[in-house]
Amino acid sequence: MFIQDSRDILNIVIAFSVLWVALFLSWLLFYAAQILRHANHIMGEIQDRVHEMSESVGYIRDKLELIGAGVGFVMDGLKMVTGKLAGPIGEALESEGLSGIKVAKKKAKHAIKRMSR
Repeated sequence: MFIQDSRDILNIVIAFSVLWVALFLSWLLFYAAQILRHANHIMGEIQDRVHEMSESVGYIRDKLELIGAGVGFVMDGLKMVTGKLAGPIGEALESEGLSGIKVAKKKAKHAIKRMSR
């Protein structure tokens, strides 16, 4: 027979205990590896998305720089066009204004002369 004394029973209990501890540690190690694998997968996805966001921000920044340069050229062109248009109009208004001032001065002198009589 297998069991002859209490020491044999103790050895069988210890063997089953070691077996259960080994199974528990194997199960724990398996799930820890699964959790780390999922974490690694998630980190990879996060890195991919951050890389895509970085590329998107760079693309938008480049487009905004191009738009800014275009707006600068358009503003320079508008300034030149308004300068060309406003130049003759401004000169005409200035000459009319000067002639209007001369007429106003003459009338003011004439009015002063009439009042002083």
